[in-house]
Amino acid sequence: MKKGQRSSKRIKNILKFLKMNENTISTLMGGMVIIVIAGLIFNYFRTANLKTWQGILLNEQETASTEMKDDSLNDKIMATYKVVKGDDLWHISEKYYKSGYNYVDIMQENNLTGKGVIVADMELRIPKVEAKKATVVESAKEMTISDNGDLVKTDSVESANATSIETGEYLIQKGDSYWKIAVRAYGDGYKWTKIYWANKNLFADPDMIFTGVKITIPVLEK
Repeated sequence: MKKGQRSSKRIKNILKFLKMNENTISTLMGGMVIIVIAGLIFNYFRTANLKTWQGILLNEQETASTEMKDDSLNDKIMATYKVVKGDDLWHISEKYYKSGYNYVDIMQENNLTGKGVIVADMELRIPKVEAKKATVVESAKEMTISDNGDLVKTDSVESANATSIETGEYLIQKGDSYWKIAVRAYGDGYKWTKIYWANKNLFADPDMIFTGVKITIPVLEK
């Protein structure tokens, strides 16, 4: 048998086999199609569920992230201070920073405007910021000898020999400062802010006052 005849006979046998098993082959092909469709449906729902879980996890992470931001905000606050009668921002600032100049940071943190008026029972947030120029000066210590011959530390009295001055108008002298004037007028250097606020229109910078300028020393409220 020639080669071409053998090939023709093989093709005829294949076609005959396919025709005889047509139903079986159709059933197998149908089963394969069903398996492919089932696989596609399974993959679709698995992807959808994964996206749903990812969304849930993302929402939880966003919530946690928000809480962390709140914590970082709290880290920027040193303390919360409740104002009492007679308080002013300068002395509150000195209490926390040893510098009255940080009163501007307290004003900014609490959205206070103008002269920074505060009232009793108001709660102020004290921000964590770098302290400015120190205005709290600890009194110097002097060594004296007691009657028993022991060395004793005593607080030196600042400007003990300085002449006291009355409230009202005062002409600034050479070497004066608001602190020294407050010591002579009130016996308390920390009350220099009262003089500063009364004369702020003359000297915006409390470290810059000039000899020969007449200022007002206000009477303290009782």
